[in-house]
Amino acid sequence: MSHIPIPGTTQHKLIQAGLKRFAEMGYNQAEVDDIAADAGVTVGALYHHYKSKKKFYGLLRDDVTLRILDRMEAVADAAPPELRLKLVLLTAYDSMIRLKVGRLLSEPDPRKGDNPVARYLGELAAASGEEAGEELGIILAEALRAAFAQVVEHDGDEAAMRSVLNRLLSS
Repeated sequence: MSHIPIPGTTQHKLIQAGLKRFAEMGYNQAEVDDIAADAGVTVGALYHHYKSKKKFYGLLRDDVTLRILDRMEAVADAAPPELRLKLVLLTAYDSMIRLKVGRLLSEPDPRKGDNPVARYLGELAAASGEEAGEELGIILAEALRAAFAQVVEHDGDEAAMRSVLNRLLSS
């Protein structure tokens, strides 16, 4: 976000309501009328501040993604090279669980743009000498999303999904 809204302001209320609705329902099912009502503001206020549902969703998704990337980068800096990719992947998963972002990150991004998590995983893979590092990053990011979706959308076991991700990079 370009700024952090002051608690109690319209923008802050909308962000809190949007995070909750998008996490619970996903992009397609969350209605701007309900988000505005949860925030105690009008739909016009949402559109005034964020222009569209997609832009609002994108802002929230990008902010959460940046938080996860920050954690991934911190682990990458501290991890031994041979464990870096695995620990970063598991950190991303653990962060998604802890942040309780639900469907906000378990569903594909409706904006169909670049996936920063896939890009970062690809960069790490390439830096560690993996062939087709970029492609591996895409596959790992999709495995991460699928594991998280299994937990969020199908009441999957968090520990079991973490174990599956762990096994992906075990050799």
